[in-house]
Amino acid sequence: MRMLRLASLALLVAAAAPGCSRLMGYSDAGKPAPIRDYPDGADGLKALFTDVLDAAKKDDRDRVHDLLASTIMTDDDLTAVLGAPGTQLQPRYHALMATLANRGAVELVAQIYERKYDTVDVLAIDPKAKDARPEDRAVAAALTAPMPIYSVRLRRATDDKGLRYDFFFYRRGKWLTGNQLGKFLGQ
Repeated sequence: MRMLRLASLALLVAAAAPGCSRLMGYSDAGKPAPIRDYPDGADGLKALFTDVLDAAKKDDRDRVHDLLASTIMTDDDLTAVLGAPGTQLQPRYHALMATLANRGAVELVAQIYERKYDTVDVLAIDPKAKDARPEDRAVAAALTAPMPIYSVRLRRATDDKGLRYDFFFYRRGKWLTGNQLGKFLGQ
């Protein structure tokens, strides 16, 4: 009986071994697919996050990482969009974005799996709206030039709430984010 248990355990380990690298967050899947172009406007941002959602549902953490990393601003973007505050926030921003793109990709895949998220909402941010959040107002006030800004919500179709990612805008032909910077801009 003991030999049968050991043989069963060995078979289970052997069957799971190929997927272990994926479970641990590693992948040798080869060269990543290029990030496609997403158009300006709410539909373009929705297409980007629909790709994120689809990759997460497939447990393709590398693709989720690549898609999220494609939204990271350069130092030039930070300065152009936020002026002097953007320059001052560069170290903090890069730390936040490293977390978002790396550990955040793994956590996002887990959240989508556990909570069965299947819907992407894109919301235009109106900082003058009565119900605007202080972070949204701070971002709008810090912009060097007015521009449309958006947030994205991933949720289950039957729920009103879900995961929210903020401060997306379109620049240089691509979507960029200042996610979480709003809380530092009002200080």
